[in-house]
Amino acid sequence: MAAFVMPHYADCPGAAEYLSQAVRSLFNQTDQDWHLVIIDDASPDPQDRERLRALSQANPGRITVLQQQVNRGQGFCRNVGIRWAREQGSEIVLFQDADDVAHPSRLEVTRRTFAERPEVDFVYSTFTVIDENGATVPESRLTPSLREILQSHVHAPVEGPNAWIRMGIETGYTTLTSTVAVRSEIAAAYPFPHVRASEDAHAWFRMAAGGRSLAYLPSVPCLYRVPQAVTGSSDRARIGSDYYQLKAEVDTDGFFEAISIALERETIRFSEVQDLKNAFLRRLALTMEREGQQAVARQLSTRSTESVSGGRPPS
Repeated sequence: MAAFVMPHYADCPGAAEYLSQAVRSLFNQTDQDWHLVIIDDASPDPQDRERLRALSQANPGRITVLQQQVNRGQGFCRNVGIRWAREQGSEIVLFQDADDVAHPSRLEVTRRTFAERPEVDFVYSTFTVIDENGATVPESRLTPSLREILQSHVHAPVEGPNAWIRMGIETGYTTLTSTVAVRSEIAAAYPFPHVRASEDAHAWFRMAAGGRSLAYLPSVPCLYRVPQAVTGSSDRARIGSDYYQLKAEVDTDGFFEAISIALERETIRFSEVQDLKNAFLRRLALTMEREGQQAVARQLSTRSTESVSGGRPPS
């Protein structure tokens, strides 16, 4: 069995319809050997909790709802779902956000890839951005960071062993949560950090460093929802002006932890560490600059420059 892990927090008018579309996309899978675990992150509206209960009762053996009493964030909820999937004997975990739509062949292609390529522990696909009404959002209206991801898929998708290095120093954040599937043991070994910004990037770096190889599946694009009535992602809207500073800190911590994992596994040499850190800081600074976050970009560039010139090295 494969498990779809779906955090859920209904805090916008369209949440119920988005969830319905996300769940419907799983029932439309060409491979029906799956179970969905929804982890509700203490949604504030009792009607939303009632809808989830009804959904679970209408689909016994297919949908499980785990209700959290305190809001802890998406990363925490995904970890709850991963533990549940492992306890049920699921060999594959597919991450699926509650407002995104899975490609009908997502599970079929994912399962086949894992079966045919035993060295692969982590797969991801590309995506199409849709708005709150399901209409495709033109690339010209996407944020620079989203365009950066899509461009990496077109020109040089990240694949193979040590893929976390290319993700960190060349392409930047190269995937979205609703496109990722991993072997359950890898998901359990490298859980999401309990932070509310960029927790997925932190996990991807460590999963890729701790796993054997990464594969890109261009044939099963996800529909990634970005409502156009608000600016940026839900995380950005909730966190506010500190989002990018927090993202930079979390991304850096994730990449540096990936370095430690790779050193322990002896997939990189200690002599490479400082160059990797500096290259990562410069690459992340470029992403922040493209997003208009000049102050954060300068901080990252300064950390890299200080290390190269013999000043205080990145910690």
